[in-house]
Amino acid sequence: MSTKHKVTIIEPSEIVSAGLKQLVEYGGNFHVVKIFKSIQDYSENQNGNPDIILINPSVMNIGDTNERNILTTKDNVSIVAICYLAYNEETLRNYDGCIGMFCTQEQIEKKLQSALKTSSDKEQDDNSNELSARECEILTAVAKGKTNKEIADEFNLSIHTVISHRKNISHKLGINSIAGLTIYAVMNKLLDVEDF
Repeated sequence: MSTKHKVTIIEPSEIVSAGLKQLVEYGGNFHVVKIFKSIQDYSENQNGNPDIILINPSVMNIGDTNERNILTTKDNVSIVAICYLAYNEETLRNYDGCIGMFCTQEQIEKKLQSALKTSSDKEQDDNSNELSARECEILTAVAKGKTNKEIADEFNLSIHTVISHRKNISHKLGINSIAGLTIYAVMNKLLDVEDF
């Protein structure tokens, strides 16, 4: 039997948090260990180390540059936004994923699994200039001419996560053009010339 991933929810609405808890736990891979109504409650009463924190971005202090440090008790915790209001792209870039109000249970499960992978990839990326497995997949998709939306749909990621991966790839490789990335992919055998 596989280990359940621990989830903490930070959401002021009891209706939303109760419904989200039910959906998150339905598949059996995740267990909600704690629900908080505010970031203050979380920072005062946290115990244990969740694998994922689901948080309504409206509870965060927008001007706080250390918002991720407030939430994390271990480096590889994934932070996923609960989105039922409109947030700008810049705000959502701070999260490993986003769960919308119209997501099905299956979509929530996929987004949480993807957030775990994204967080794990980030931890590995911090220690290396080599591309992670996920970045190689994204690079291959970019080289094949896929749009950010197509890549997001294919890998069950948010568009913001795809954009983040693309920026990281360009930064690590020092290549900013799609043509340059395509050449890199072919030269490093991530793609075959016959794939075009």
